[in-house]
Amino acid sequence: MIRILNMSTEVNIAIVCITENGKNLALKIQTLIKDSHVYIVSNKQNKLQLENESKNIFLVKEKLSVLTEKLFKDYQYILFIMATGIVVRVIAPYIVSKFSDPAIMVTDEKGQNVISLLSGHMGGANEMTKRISKLINANPVITTATDVNKKSALDMIAKELDAHIDDFRDNVKDVNAMLVNNQDVGIYIDGKYDVDTRGFKVLANLENTDSIAKIVVITNKNDFFRDYIDKYKDSCINQKQLEEKIIKVIPKDIVIGIGCRRNTDSDLLKESLDDLLKRYNIHIKSIKEIGSIDVKHDEKAIIDLAENLSVPFKTVSTNEISKVDYLFEKSEFVKKNVGVYCVSEPVAYILSKGNLIIEKHKYKGITISVGRVSK
Repeated sequence: MIRILNMSTEVNIAIVCITENGKNLALKIQTLIKDSHVYIVSNKQNKLQLENESKNIFLVKEKLSVLTEKLFKDYQYILFIMATGIVVRVIAPYIVSKFSDPAIMVTDEKGQNVISLLSGHMGGANEMTKRISKLINANPVITTATDVNKKSALDMIAKELDAHIDDFRDNVKDVNAMLVNNQDVGIYIDGKYDVDTRGFKVLANLENTDSIAKIVVITNKNDFFRDYIDKYKDSCINQKQLEEKIIKVIPKDIVIGIGCRRNTDSDLLKESLDDLLKRYNIHIKSIKEIGSIDVKHDEKAIIDLAENLSVPFKTVSTNEISKVDYLFEKSEFVKKNVGVYCVSEPVAYILSKGNLIIEKHKYKGITISVGRVSK
């Protein structure tokens, strides 16, 4: 059993209706989408009622604008079953950014069209629009330029890979604009990453790229050029010029397994991890999560490290580790203290679903191992 610490709760979709036909459609969709919540807005005009109230269906007697403000804070997806004009007016005061706003969809009360209205890419409105349309046999209406032109988008690649990009907003805006205007944008994939490259110029290497203004490089390496130059020893490239036009996309695909003595110093653990990352040229932003054995759930050094990296701290049960610890170097001392023969390697192995890429490294009372999840 794997226990997750400091993780957010599962995200739901809110379905909002204001008419009797809308209510019927909302209840239909609610049966088709797990964890969806229906909000039926009742007032003096529509006099809507709810025969059988349940934990996922709510009769609301407050104004639609008041309800919308609350839903913006609590849901990742909101589907309004009503006229688009009503939705535009009611959400306008609460819109902040496509990087933080919930995905907003609109459908008519007959369910003929589903419109992706807000946060189509990053929020997932486009994907959810397609999903709902398929469920109710509706026409999906998607207007984002890259989708209309059947091209990929930098923010969608980042979302697919759960990746970090420096200066995210500016780089996404620039690259997507270039793509829809049919300008050359290169993409170099350093590793086995399955991404949508439609519209990009896929590069086998970085030679002869003088005419390309922007190059997206997908890599989890800290110093990308260090390993690139080792791989292409005879490559003739101007590193300085390339660096100026490269946008690094850093997938979060690295998991860290940690074993340590009780009351390990937080700074020592961070320094040990930094040393390992530097040695193997791994970008710190590529770390997806860190983990340890369940008896370490309250180990301050690991908790501090997770907070410092802004990643989840996962604990793996002793029973789960005992099923795979025979695969790695055994320690009777560790077995005596925590009940299994080793910690960091089996934890990284389990979190990466068997893809351990760096075996145990020992520091002062600390062991660290690294796995990589598939993307």
